[in-house]
Amino acid sequence: MSKYAWSRIRTSEKLTGARVGNYIQKEKCKDMRKVLLRWKVSSLSGIDEIETLMEICERIEVLGHLSTESDGVTQLVELRINEGHDLSEISELDSFEVLEKHEEDESGILVSIRCTHPLALSAVELSNIYVYPPYGIDSKNGLEFRIFGISSSIRRFLESVRVVMPPDTISVQTIKNGSEKDYDFLTEKQREVLELAVRRGYYEDGSEVTLKQLAEQLGIARSTIGEHLKRAESEVVKRAVNDFS
Repeated sequence: MSKYAWSRIRTSEKLTGARVGNYIQKEKCKDMRKVLLRWKVSSLSGIDEIETLMEICERIEVLGHLSTESDGVTQLVELRINEGHDLSEISELDSFEVLEKHEEDESGILVSIRCTHPLALSAVELSNIYVYPPYGIDSKNGLEFRIFGISSSIRRFLESVRVVMPPDTISVQTIKNGSEKDYDFLTEKQREVLELAVRRGYYEDGSEVTLKQLAEQLGIARSTIGEHLKRAESEVVKRAVNDFS
């Protein structure tokens, strides 16, 4: 991943992290909700631009949010284009615009995309919820993402989602006083990547296991698995430090 892209996403993460942290402290007396939403591939078929986007791309992974405004979200995205299609086709869709192509290798293309899809706007309009990357769509697993916030905001967001893109499953977890159990604070992909790294001895002294090898085993790009590991490691370390206090 390019230094420019890393700089932009890290700056965005720091600002978002500060806002979330302050918000949790302010609202810690209230019950918070963490929600996991999933759509099967079959459910995404027929949903206007989403179906077209899946025809263009084999895989789309949102690695981070570079900026968020009232009229849309600028995302750092890694994607793989289906044979016979071109990156420029994404910008022909009303809700998506490719702003910049950062790099490309055999694993995929790293780009900045402006997203104004109704699902994204629904999340932007509600200031008391947060959508956490990474998340994405692929031809095998469909779409999955997580949101976090107070009950009233979560409820309004879910009402909008059920109208725009009804999910197949909605899993809700109540978090009291900012506490979570086990490793629910990691996404399914982050847990998968972290568990593989541990099993393969990636963290052992003198290990010769590389990110490229881990990425090849999972069938994803090296930059993607690197991003998943960095986020997972960050969350695990922060959790460990909190347990000390």
